[in-house]
Amino acid sequence: MIIVYISIAVIVAALGYLGYVVYKTYKDAKPTIDSLQETATRVQNKTNAIKEETESLKFKQQKLMTEFDKKKKAVNTVVFSVKQTPVEFKNALVAKPVAELEQKYKARQWNRERRNRTMQPQ
Repeated sequence: MIIVYISIAVIVAALGYLGYVVYKTYKDAKPTIDSLQETATRVQNKTNAIKEETESLKFKQQKLMTEFDKKKKAVNTVVFSVKQTPVEFKNALVAKPVAELEQKYKARQWNRERRNRTMQPQ
């Protein structure tokens, strides 16, 4: 019977020692666990900040692309106008100015009057 009591005492002592070791391990690991939780919190905050910055950059990129498209359209319009300028200039050179036509008209009238005077007998 003594062997049974000694066995029970050894089992209780082993359970007590196990509890002590578990408590000591928990106490030693607690700072590390807290540190890991703080690190996880910091990483999560940085991840959220990166997500916000990504959204901000996407918005700015869309804004820049819109402005770029507007400016590209404006430049293309100017380039098209510049390409059309030689055609318009050429057409302007082909058309005779009004002053030149008036000068020719007056010259013809003067010539007619002169001819009419020379044809009339005096």
